[in-house]
Amino acid sequence: NDSPTGYDAEALATVEIIAARTAEVLAFARQSASQSYLFHKLSLLYQATHAITSTRDRQEAVRQTAAHLLKATSADSCEVLVFGEGPGLTTRFRPQLGKSVQHTVVSMVTESMPEYPVHKQVLRDLKPATLSVVPPQGTPRDMSMLQEEGLAAVAVFPLSTHNQALGLVRLLYSQAGRQINEQEMELAQAVINIGAVGLQDAIHLETAKARADQLQLLGDIGRDLTSTLELEVALENAMQNAQRLLGVEACVLFLLDEPGEKLILKASGGTTLRIRDVAIRLEEGIAGWVARNKQPLIANDVRANPLYHSSIDGQTGLLTSSVLCVPMETRGEILGVIEAINHPRGTFVEGDQQMLTSVASWAAVAIENANLFQRVAEEQRRLEATLVETADAVVLTDRSGKIILVNKAAAQAFRINADMAAGRMADEIFFGHPLGGLLVGQEVSLPTTMEVTTPTERTLYASVSEVTDVGRVAVMQDITALKQIDRMRSQLLGTAAHDLKNPLNAIRLGADLLNDAPLSDQQRKALNMMQRATDSMTNLITGLLETIRVESNANLSFEPCQVNDLIRRAIEDLRPLAEARNHTIAYEPPHEAVLIIGDPSRLNSVMANLLSNAIKFTELGGKITLSVDWDEDLVNVHVTDNGPGIPEDEIPRVFEHLFRGRVTVRDPNNPIEGTGLGLALAKTVVEQHGGKIWVTSKTGEGATFHVTLPREPTPKTGSLRRG
Repeated sequence: NDSPTGYDAEALATVEIIAARTAEVLAFARQSASQSYLFHKLSLLYQATHAITSTRDRQEAVRQTAAHLLKATSADSCEVLVFGEGPGLTTRFRPQLGKSVQHTVVSMVTESMPEYPVHKQVLRDLKPATLSVVPPQGTPRDMSMLQEEGLAAVAVFPLSTHNQALGLVRLLYSQAGRQINEQEMELAQAVINIGAVGLQDAIHLETAKARADQLQLLGDIGRDLTSTLELEVALENAMQNAQRLLGVEACVLFLLDEPGEKLILKASGGTTLRIRDVAIRLEEGIAGWVARNKQPLIANDVRANPLYHSSIDGQTGLLTSSVLCVPMETRGEILGVIEAINHPRGTFVEGDQQMLTSVASWAAVAIENANLFQRVAEEQRRLEATLVETADAVVLTDRSGKIILVNKAAAQAFRINADMAAGRMADEIFFGHPLGGLLVGQEVSLPTTMEVTTPTERTLYASVSEVTDVGRVAVMQDITALKQIDRMRSQLLGTAAHDLKNPLNAIRLGADLLNDAPLSDQQRKALNMMQRATDSMTNLITGLLETIRVESNANLSFEPCQVNDLIRRAIEDLRPLAEARNHTIAYEPPHEAVLIIGDPSRLNSVMANLLSNAIKFTELGGKITLSVDWDEDLVNVHVTDNGPGIPEDEIPRVFEHLFRGRVTVRDPNNPIEGTGLGLALAKTVVEQHGGKIWVTSKTGEGATFHVTLPREPTPKTGSLRRG
C-alpha cells in the first residue's frame, strides 16, 4: 500500500471479508473431515458388526476382529489372546495383515500368556493401556519386554463382556514413533467390544456343540454298556468312546479281582496300549489309591505325585504325564477303576472328571447287570437240571399259556415230545384235558389241585399255581401206587365190615330177645352194655362202609337241589336227638329258592353230619344256629354251636379219618359218641362237588363249621383224551 497512513478502511473491510470467508472454509473443512471420519467410523463398525456376528466360528470371529482392527488403526499387526480351559493358559491367534494383503493369515498356538505387568493391569481394571519405547511409557519391566519383542509400541485392550474378561487384544507397532491416537483407541475399543460379543457367541456355540457331542458319546456309551450282556466287548467299546470323549491318549478299565487284592486291566481305548497280563496290586499306584479310598484323583504331573509307579507304564507301554482316575462302584462296593491318560492340553479339569465319572457309573451298572445275569443264569441252569431230573412231572408255561418246559417225567407220563411242545399253547398239547385249561384259562382260581389220569393209566396228583413274572406251573406226583393201596384198604375194610356185620346182627338179635326175659339188675346192666357196644360197632361198620362208598367217587348223581330242602331234612332227621338233649335249633330259611347242582343224597349227609356233630358237642340246653348266604356263583352254609369249642391245636385235624379230639364230658350219663368219620366224610363230599369246608372256633366259645359250594359243579378229576 502506497498510502502513508497504511491500510485504509476499504482494505480493512476486504481483509475482514477474506478472513471470514477463510474461517468459513476452515470450519467447513473441519466439519467435512469430522463427518468423513464419522462416516468412516460408522461404516467400519457396521462392516465389523456384520462380519463378526454373522459367523459362529471362534477362529473366524477372531480373524474378523483382527482384520477390522487393522483397518481402524495404523498398527502393523495385532494379537488376540483368548483364555483357554486350563489355568494360566491362553490360545493365541496371530492374524498377520499387510496393508496390501487382502486376507488374514491366522496362526494358532497354545502357550502361557506373556508376563507383561500391563497385561495384569488391563485385566484387573478392564481398561486399555499403551506402551512405547519413544517416548518412554510403561514400567521398566514392560519396556524391557517390549524391546525383547522388537516392538516400538503396543496398545493393550481387554477383551471382555459383562465385566468378564475373555482375553486380551494387543495392537503392535514395529516402527519407532508410531503410536495410536485417541480416536483410534476409541474406534479400536468399539471394534473389540463387537469382537468380544461375537467371540462369546462363538464360544457358547462351540461349548454347546461340544457338550452335545459329549452327551451323544455318553449316550452311546450307556447304550452300548446296557444293551448287551457280552461284558468284554461292551467295556472295550466303552473305553474307545471314552477316549474319544475326553480326547486323551488312552482310557483303561481295571476290575478288582475276586479276592480283592489286585486290579486287572480288562478293557482299553487307544491304539498304543499293550494290555496283556497287566495287573496292579491294590496297594500300588494311583489306581490302587482310588480303589482303596473310593475317591477320584487328578494328577496333572504324575512324576511329582508320590503315588505314581513307573513300573505300571512298563506294563501298559505308555509314557504317562497326566492321569485322571475315577472309581467304579455299586451300592458302596468297589468294582474297579477307570483311568484317562495324557490329556492333549496337558491338564485334566473338573469337567473331565465329571464326564469320566458318568462313564464309570454306566460301566458299574453294566458290570453289575452282567454279574447278576451270570448268577441268574447259573441258578436257572441248576433249577432246570433239578426240574428236568426230578421224579415229579413238571409243566411250566409263560403268561400267555405257551409251554416253556416239559420235564422228562411229564414227557414220559403224557407221551409228549418235550422239544416239540416248547413254544406251543398248553391247551393244544393237552387237548381236551383239564390240565390244559388250568394252564391257559383266564377264569381260573389258582392255586388248585386235581387228580390227573395219563395215557399210560397212571394217576397223578397235580398242583397248579401261578409263578410270579413267569406264568404257571403244574407239579404232578405219581400216586398210582397210593391209589392202589387205597383201593386195597377199601377192599379190606369193606370185606371186614361185611364179615363183621352178620355176627353183630346175631349178637344184637340175641340181646333183643334177652331184653324181654326176667333178668336180675346185674344181668340187665350187662345186657344194656352189650346192646350199646353192639350199636357202637354197627355204627362204626356203617361209617366205614359209607366212607368207602363216598371215597370211591362212584354213583354220584348230579341234579338241581334246593339248599333249604337239604337243611330242613337234616333238621327233621335229627330233631329227636336235639330234643333229647334239650337243644334249640335256630334256622331262618332263604327268602328265595337257592339252587345248586349236586348229589342230594351226599349233600344231605354233609348237612346231617355237621348238625349231628353240633348237637353232640353242645352242652344240654344249648343253641345251634344254621344260616345261608349266597351270590351268583357260590352258596355258603354255616352251622354254629355254643359248645366247649375246639382247642386251637386240634383244628387242623378235625377233618381227619377217625380223629376224635379231647372232649370234656360234663354229663357222664350222656357220653359223646362218634366214629370220627362224619367230618371226614363231609370234607370228601364237599370237595367232590368242588367246594371247601373249614371250621373257626375258640375254646369255651363254641365252633362254626363253614361250607362253600359252587352253584355249578367243578369236578376234581380228569383224564387225558388224545385227538
